[in-house]
Amino acid sequence: MTELHSRERGLGYCLRLGFDPSNLPAESTFRMALSNTGEDWLRQCEDSLLLGLMAYGLVPTSSTFPGDPPERGVTISTDSQLVAARSRMCCRYQNSDCFSLSSQRTCAAREAGKRGCACDTDACAQRCRFVTPRDPEAAYVFYTGSNQPTSSPNASTSEGTGKSNQSNSRRGKHHFGYKSKGFNVVDDRLFTYWPISGPFASANRNDHLQTIPGLKDIQRRFPNLDIGEIIGDAGEGYDDILRFIHDDLKALRTIVPRRHTEDENLLTCLRRGYDAQGNPLCLHGYRLYFNGHDYRRGDSKWACRQRCLHRSQPDVVPNSLLNQEVLSASTCPYRDPEHPLGCVITVNLSFPNGDVRLARDSKVDSPTWKLRMGRQSYAEARNADQTRRGVKRSPWYGKANSAKASILADILTSALNVARFVREAICAAPPSVSAGT
Repeated sequence: MTELHSRERGLGYCLRLGFDPSNLPAESTFRMALSNTGEDWLRQCEDSLLLGLMAYGLVPTSSTFPGDPPERGVTISTDSQLVAARSRMCCRYQNSDCFSLSSQRTCAAREAGKRGCACDTDACAQRCRFVTPRDPEAAYVFYTGSNQPTSSPNASTSEGTGKSNQSNSRRGKHHFGYKSKGFNVVDDRLFTYWPISGPFASANRNDHLQTIPGLKDIQRRFPNLDIGEIIGDAGEGYDDILRFIHDDLKALRTIVPRRHTEDENLLTCLRRGYDAQGNPLCLHGYRLYFNGHDYRRGDSKWACRQRCLHRSQPDVVPNSLLNQEVLSASTCPYRDPEHPLGCVITVNLSFPNGDVRLARDSKVDSPTWKLRMGRQSYAEARNADQTRRGVKRSPWYGKANSAKASILADILTSALNVARFVREAICAAPPSVSAGT
């Protein structure tokens, strides 16, 4: 409505969309139209727009990362956005049972030791009076914004004290509503992204449970779009997702490693053969060098390059075993001068011991990794755009209408990308033309 009434752009919109500038529809008319339009229909509109832009070469269909070969698939950066329900929360324990008949109803709040509701009044005849009937699928979560374990080396030094626990509770936030997952095609040429709407679920659904269904849906909607890389935070670092990306998509796993308490034990790292970042170790605790990734076979080579000849102490080894490992390295058979690569380890889907969690297709925290990983910010930009479009809190009631609002925001982002680039191209200074040409 704001755009249609704009003095600068309103007449152009009316001309192209078929509205009469002197008789514009009311806001409630658009709400009614949205309510009567199916979610799948809006997704088809989004797909049609993106497919058209792909045909014109605006949306990339291959990797745009500098140095990548043209046959490599696109990079997709993914993240979830919490969407507040239009309804106000009355009871954080709301669930589907609250909408059952009173004779079949159980109170989750009472089961959790809270006051809850006995549902013995007339107001509770059809459903509990404390639930939100216009947003029955909305759910409550307390979001801390952290996927690190409590014993992570990145945790606060005051952890374990009562003050720390209070600080953590302040740092989190209460949320009642839904969760929108976005898959963003990264465009390094134009320093932007093109959003593809993914699953829209209740807020208490874990992020990683939406990833594989969302990627399969993209394959169905865009069958000719090859995916060459997935960028995600540690919340995506589960074995089934990493396995799907490697085996089914044949793509790079640029996903932040998911931590585990065993990563802090140096003896455990030495025995299993890799450190907390997924860097392979030799038998004596020296880190191996990344020696390249074979995209056809989907595996990476790591070589020691006789690192023990240039370093007096191993990289990862407990102090109690330090002298022993240094002595053992002096007689290592991989010190043969005729084989300068020394010990070579192959990492594909997993490490040689079968672990998938920390297996990656490039060296974590290397300059190339940081450049690729930095493009995760495009997923955050999508979340910011959703907020800018006014759908951080759903403008409509119900999960279906909230999902439609999220899709409309993504459609608008892609359409305005085109408008922005056209405007920038028009405003750019024309190239100078020398005389006589």
